[in-house]
Amino acid sequence: MTDAMEALYVYAQEYLFSTLLAQEKGYNVHLTREEKYEEQLHDILDESGQKILDSLIKTKLNITLSNERAAFQAGIRIALELSR
Repeated sequence: MTDAMEALYVYAQEYLFSTLLAQEKGYNVHLTREEKYEEQLHDILDESGQKILDSLIKTKLNITLSNERAAFQAGIRIALELSR
């Protein structure tokens, strides 16, 4: 990402994402459900299983962040093309 795109992405993260996510139907339900499932898994797993689960969650978070950044960059590029 260029520095300008990075600055726009950070701005969007800080000021726009939460508002846009709140408008997504069912988002809060899915978020609550995800947290509940994670807690339930932690409760039933032994220490080794919990470490694997934590690694999986961190990996999935990194993948999600990469997907978000790519989608944001694609959106910027499309907007630039449309404005020409």
